[in-house]
Amino acid sequence: MLACGTAVLTLTPPRSDGADTTEATVAELRGESAKLRRQLSAERVAHRRAIQTARRAVPQRAEVNRALAIAAATYHVSVGKLRRVATCESTLNPTAKNGRYAGLFQFGIPLWRTTPYRQMSRTDPYAASLAAAWAFKRGMLRHWPICGRR
Repeated sequence: MLACGTAVLTLTPPRSDGADTTEATVAELRGESAKLRRQLSAERVAHRRAIQTARRAVPQRAEVNRALAIAAATYHVSVGKLRRVATCESTLNPTAKNGRYAGLFQFGIPLWRTTPYRQMSRTDPYAASLAAAWAFKRGMLRHWPICGRR
C-alpha cells in the first residue's frame, strides 16, 4: 500500500492462476496514478482559491477597522462599542445581509433613512460606521436590542 496525501494506492500481488498479469497490473497502476494526479490537481486548485479568498479578506478587514476608527473619532463614541456591535451584527462583514437588514450594523431601511448618510449604500463600511456612530451619539441603541447591550 502506498499513501500520497489523502489518497491510498494499493498494490495488488500477481494472480496465482498462471495468467500474465504484468500488463493488467501496470494498467491498473497507471489508472490509479492518473486518478491521484487528478485529485492532487483538484486539491491545488482548491488551495489556491482558499488563499485568494483569505488575501481578499485582509484588506477588507483593514478597511472596516479604519471606517470604525473614523466614525468613533467623528462622533466621539467608543470604537470598542462600535466594533462590538458590528461584530455581533455582521461579524465585521460590510456586505452581510439578513432579510431586510444589511451592512456592518444591519441597518433596516427606516432607520437608515433617518441618518445623514441615507444617500449612501448601507453596505459601505464608512457610511454604515458613521451612521451607527451618529445613532449611538443620539441614544438610539434601542435599534440594536441584542447587540447594543454588549
